[in-house]
Amino acid sequence: MATTEQDVSSTVRSATSVAKRNIDQTADYAVSAFDDVQSVGAELRRAINKSMKKEPYTTLAMAAAAGFVLGALWRA
Repeated sequence: MATTEQDVSSTVRSATSVAKRNIDQTADYAVSAFDDVQSVGAELRRAINKSMKKEPYTTLAMAAAAGFVLGALWRA
């Protein structure tokens, strides 16, 4: 009987260890993905600001077109 309890305890400890490793790895991936999204967002913001200063009407037309497309997709 004691051997079975030891086997169960060992299995539970092993599963817990694997689960903790997977959670830590997933958290690392999430942080990395969040950093990447922030970087892309900052770059997009810089590009839009630069475009607004150089060609404001073109930027406005592109924003209107993007809004139209998103509105059409929203209805679908």
